[in-house]
Amino acid sequence: MANVRRYDPPAQGSGSTNSKLGLRGFLLYLLPLPLLPGALIALAEGHVTKALVAGGAFAVYMLIASMTRKGLLVEREYLKRKLARAPRTPYKTVAALFTGITTGLLAWWGADYTLIASALLGASAVLGYALSYGLDPRRDKAGNITLGIDLQDVLEALDAANVRINALDQAKQAIREPQYSAQLGRITAKAREILGTIEDDPTRLSNARKFLKVYLDGAQKVTEGYVKGQNSQQVMPEALKTDFGNVLNSIEQTFDEQHTKLLENDHFDLDVQITVLQQQLKREGV
Repeated sequence: MANVRRYDPPAQGSGSTNSKLGLRGFLLYLLPLPLLPGALIALAEGHVTKALVAGGAFAVYMLIASMTRKGLLVEREYLKRKLARAPRTPYKTVAALFTGITTGLLAWWGADYTLIASALLGASAVLGYALSYGLDPRRDKAGNITLGIDLQDVLEALDAANVRINALDQAKQAIREPQYSAQLGRITAKAREILGTIEDDPTRLSNARKFLKVYLDGAQKVTEGYVKGQNSQQVMPEALKTDFGNVLNSIEQTFDEQHTKLLENDHFDLDVQITVLQQQLKREGV
């Protein structure tokens, strides 16, 4: 597990972020807009320092707005999960500090406030930010972890599975055949359901770990290989399409079966099914 990347839910373009967050945090992009004409006016009047301060403050406020939106998105995913790591990058906390520092410097250098007044304005800006958007969660969520279960071990396994699921989601966008894209959507949805059952009862991980790793890894490799082949030639050979469909059918069927068994807390042995999948991947060259 040492090489597993931490799951940090990405914002897949601004549209995806907007759909998940709505307009929350969007006001931060609008508030600094008066700084732009202010900088131009100061420059026209020969106040180069004030112009630079206003322009620099505008750029930092735009960065703060982006960091806030990212922090809100990561926090939303954290709150949705029953088992989750606290965000390792404190986007909102850093944004709050930047807000205070920038506001204080802007008041001192740009508006000629006294040092004490500027410091008070900066502190007020930090407080206002924290009250409006909060700071980042700092504790991992343990859910129903019981004695004998290592929280970090469970989180690493879930993170690894989520990385593979996200890779599948990304790859399926490039697949031309709607039926295969839809099938991959069902596979990833079922995989997320399985992760949900593990979050509900982490003792299920011992039954599902090998299954998730091998089958998700197999699905990711075969899908990315198919996309690569699809992009390298105008017409995909029918034999390759058939092979790809056969693998997806096997994975989808097995996911459905094992999800049912996992809910029933059956101690099932997956070695035979895993061997079958590996042989099928090797035989079909995908």
